[in-house]
Amino acid sequence: MIAVLGLAVFCADAWLVAGGMTESFDHAVDYWFYGLRNTVTVPVLIAITDWGNTVTVVAILLVLVILPRTRKTVGLPTTAAVIVSAVLFKVLKTIFARPRPDEALRLITQGGYSFPSGHSMNNLVLYGMLIYLIWRLCREEKDRKAARIVTVCLVILILAIGLSRIFVGVHYASDVIGGWSMGLCLLMTATVVWDRVMFRDSRDHSDGGRALRKGQ
Repeated sequence: MIAVLGLAVFCADAWLVAGGMTESFDHAVDYWFYGLRNTVTVPVLIAITDWGNTVTVVAILLVLVILPRTRKTVGLPTTAAVIVSAVLFKVLKTIFARPRPDEALRLITQGGYSFPSGHSMNNLVLYGMLIYLIWRLCREEKDRKAARIVTVCLVILILAIGLSRIFVGVHYASDVIGGWSMGLCLLMTATVVWDRVMFRDSRDHSDGGRALRKGQ
């Protein structure tokens, strides 16, 4: 249901963008963020937006895949989801071919099209998969306490990376909404698929154990 909701939000956002109906909204939100620029916020937000770059994402995935302990349980499923996300957002950018904000408004150099925001979409899928797998693999209550802290930090990072794209002037607000909504749709779909593949055996054993105890 969440995946369907994400897809519905994306479709509504894409329809408004394609019809040129988000201009007032984008202008109001974007210039509000531009008004926050100063000697403190600029370097901080540029650092945050760099954290969502392809190099950083690839480095995180490589570490997760290389380490034997995380390769099968975290690295491979997360990498698969991010690859699908990257291909999908590039296709969507080509379809909509929306120009980015004027270069005079940008704090960094960024090529390509604007809608949807690839940073917002890819990082939601990446860190969302990590949140899902961390909780799925937690067994002890002490691990769950750590998982709550990690979850809050990753959610803040997802939001910060998306909003930083508006701040640095390379995306409109509607681009970020489109990236988040499609990323949410893809993330929820990936978790359902991986839940059936990775955790099916443990779920079946658990169900079998409950049935046995009920029979006794």
